[in-house]
Amino acid sequence: MIKKQYWENIFFIIVSFVLSPFFYGLFLIHKFKPINQLKILVIQTAKIGDLICSTPVFREIKRHYPQSFLSVLIIPKTEGVIINNPYIDEIILFDKKKYSNIRNVLDLIKGIRKKNFDWSFSLLPGILENVIPFWSGIPNRVGTTSLYSSRGTKILSIFNNYRLEYRRHTLALKHYLSLLKFIDISQVDERKEIFVEPIEEKKALRFLKENKLNTADFLVGISLTAGNKFKEWSLKKFVKLADKLIEELGAKIIFVGAPQDNLIIKQAQREMKNKSSETSQSFNLSEAPALFQYFKIFISVDSGSLYIANAMGVPVVDIAGPIDIYEQPPLGDKCRIVQKELDCLPCSFILPPARNCKEGHCRCIRGISIDDVFRETEKLYNTISCI
Repeated sequence: MIKKQYWENIFFIIVSFVLSPFFYGLFLIHKFKPINQLKILVIQTAKIGDLICSTPVFREIKRHYPQSFLSVLIIPKTEGVIINNPYIDEIILFDKKKYSNIRNVLDLIKGIRKKNFDWSFSLLPGILENVIPFWSGIPNRVGTTSLYSSRGTKILSIFNNYRLEYRRHTLALKHYLSLLKFIDISQVDERKEIFVEPIEEKKALRFLKENKLNTADFLVGISLTAGNKFKEWSLKKFVKLADKLIEELGAKIIFVGAPQDNLIIKQAQREMKNKSSETSQSFNLSEAPALFQYFKIFISVDSGSLYIANAMGVPVVDIAGPIDIYEQPPLGDKCRIVQKELDCLPCSFILPPARNCKEGHCRCIRGISIDDVFRETEKLYNTISCI
């Protein structure tokens, strides 16, 4: 598979250089076409957390150019995060499994070319993030560069006529918004957003009622898993933390997760001394924020669920583990970050994320105790109680 991907990347590089006169001809033709409406394509093919941190970009484009047509190219797994977003006119799904075939990539590019976009913004660097706008004949192409990109990505980035380097330890959200300076957007609001429909809110309230819960309860949401296993905290610690929150703070625990998390959530519930609820079979990604808004506190490792809670204004406790907390932290006064002070930290970045411990000890996540997390949760609890 790696060898196949290598030769596909070589193909994209060679064809881009050989056919570049043709592509630049497309740009010239586009400039002479009448433009009745500014058409913008934003490409963000990263995971849930990254997409949520991109939502200010969509709002600011529409705020400054209300008559523009905004399309967003994402992976199918994240669609639920923005499906209700009123600033987005079109969602284009980029299934990486489907487009691992070059012919299918060409079909995607053909479809995008027909839309006659004026501008594209690739929020993160990548081979196809550079190829798609160029081969689609988009005349104004804004791309992110990075010292930590692959060699192929760096080579293809020259075909973006506007480039901005992402530097480590920089808030990713700020970088995404900085890309908009090329269309004269500089005064921006960094607030992340997820939108909830009335039907989804009714479903959330029905779930609470069925589980003998109500919105006045001290509802604590907990996410046990992360897309990157290296970031995950011990299940046994989560179990003991949940029981401690129930017994000492009167919490009502709701475990959240996708259907594939059901087994691990059920295991946690079996090991607990107290009763809890769970949502893995009840809500899809577009529906989950409606329930999240009722959490008084949300506790999680670095996961998509953490960013959903933060975007919904919920106080969060982030078990940060190996990540660089300056790149994509939960924002707001009611956020607590739990992270050990180690010489090897941080070791996991947006570009690239770490998949294992180079030191072999994983103390960044294993060294975080139940008391560490409970202490920060209790601080939030006391803050909320005083309001």
